[in-house]
Amino acid sequence: MTGLRSCLQKSLGWLIVPSALIFMVSGVYAFDLPDFKSLLPSFRYGKIKRDRDVNRIFQTYKVLADHKYYKTGQGNIPHAIIGVQDSFKLRSGIWKPVDLTTPLLRSWVTNMDNIYGYPPYGSRILDDKGQPLGIWYSSKQWTTVIIEEKNEIAVLAPEPPGFGGGN
Repeated sequence: MTGLRSCLQKSLGWLIVPSALIFMVSGVYAFDLPDFKSLLPSFRYGKIKRDRDVNRIFQTYKVLADHKYYKTGQGNIPHAIIGVQDSFKLRSGIWKPVDLTTPLLRSWVTNMDNIYGYPPYGSRILDDKGQPLGIWYSSKQWTTVIIEEKNEIAVLAPEPPGFGGGN
């Protein structure tokens, strides 16, 4: 009988421990504890979308007055040019702010078209709801756009385009 009693006690022990753990874990939800997700920053993701009108803006060397301009790349020929609407702030990083003028834009667009293997094209930078945040010009037609709090955005710079035929 003591062997049976010992076996039952062990079996009950194995049932009691997991049951107690389940009870404790489910009991946590009864308390008003902060959600761990609320402690992490919440990001929304935008995108770029090819746009003929934006391409025309760059191809006619038009500088939009209500945009701040940035470039990325080595030397005098950018890998990409972006214009961010004044109501948004670009998170600092690899993009270099520029005081864009028509002659400078003409030089960049002409040289980007001549030197990179794949011709650059204009795109709209859009938020997660499809609303415009700015404009993009590069031979690379993809990137990551992150919309942060307080109208701050991050636009990842594209990889350098291929030279002489590659992209």
